[in-house]
Amino acid sequence: MALFQKLPSSQPDRRSAQRYKVDCPARLKMLGGDREGRLSDLSEAGARFDTDNPPSEGVSGLLSWNGYEFFGKIVWANENSCGLVFERNIPISVVDDTAQAIEVQNGPVANFGNIPVARRGRRASLVSGSE
Repeated sequence: MALFQKLPSSQPDRRSAQRYKVDCPARLKMLGGDREGRLSDLSEAGARFDTDNPPSEGVSGLLSWNGYEFFGKIVWANENSCGLVFERNIPISVVDDTAQAIEVQNGPVANFGNIPVARRGRRASLVSGSE
């Protein structure tokens, strides 16, 4: 099952393209040095890049992930992420490919037979320290 969902919004979205939640390693290549991080949000028009030391607003760079590279400009930044607007919209096929590549890991289902059942009065004996 692929993770492929539109992010909820409580306000009207000012963005021109639908955003998708993604999670993949990425690199932002800039004149001042590269930043390693993760791509957490992607659309045809831009992306959210999470990294320990995000660049300042106004910096340009080449964002690369999963064999793709696109040039963009930082339009906002905080202490652990930044938003990029691509110089030109990227193909929707790249957005689809990136969103579909993210797999949701499903763990094993709990076997109810392995869950211990509490006995009546056990809590009282544990609280008083006797057993």
